[in-house]
Amino acid sequence: MSKKLMKINMLVSVCALLLLSGCTRSISQIDKQGQTAEPVFPAVSSAVRSEGSYPNVDALMNVKPGMTKAQLYELIGVPHFKEGVFRVKEWDYIFHFPVEGQEDITCQFKVLFDNQMKAQGIYFLPQNCLSKLKAPIQRELRSEALFPFASATLSYSGIAQVSALAAELKVIGLEGGRVLVLGHTDRIGKPVDNQKLSQDRADAVKRLLTIQGIPASIIDTRGLGDSEPRVDCPGRKSNAVIACLAPNRRMTVDVVIH
Repeated sequence: MSKKLMKINMLVSVCALLLLSGCTRSISQIDKQGQTAEPVFPAVSSAVRSEGSYPNVDALMNVKPGMTKAQLYELIGVPHFKEGVFRVKEWDYIFHFPVEGQEDITCQFKVLFDNQMKAQGIYFLPQNCLSKLKAPIQRELRSEALFPFASATLSYSGIAQVSALAAELKVIGLEGGRVLVLGHTDRIGKPVDNQKLSQDRADAVKRLLTIQGIPASIIDTRGLGDSEPRVDCPGRKSNAVIACLAPNRRMTVDVVIH
């Protein structure tokens, strides 16, 4: 046998041993979709970075299903536990959150990946970690990004964005909290029609949030029509006026933790 062939055989053997030795080790039972019925968190003492880190909360709120590992690196940094070498499907972190006048809050954070190495399962220990911060959270989207013109039926893009919002709310943890969905329109059209459209759209967002696992009992909706404009654009209906009034056509979601 030639030396070149021997090297190839040796390389194949080493690769096989690496794969068999648990280089894809996971401590949670993860399915192909990157989910688990019961996330298992490692002991903090086993972390390679046991001091943890203080994440940017706004960046952490942007973590959502479907992200790549590179995108997660940019948002929350390198995981704090050594969990394998090849096709790692489980990342764990130790995060600290400062609270004015109190001791820092410390939580563990876990991201699970599917077979395409896209983030799917997102978990905190304790589950209500961020709710302890008691910080109000607001998300705002333009109505055009969620609904077709003059319609209260969510578009495909709208479904995706509200589903992503539901995933974010689950990460935050809503124990003892309330979610308020507010619909706004511009001044074009009859006020009574604008009020009804804004209410119907807020209700549509609530229905999808509920389907995505947010309890209906904690979600309130309110249609405000054109009563709270952000901008004032004088003149009759025209393409220029419609474009100018865009900031008034919006959906806001306020989350308050008591």
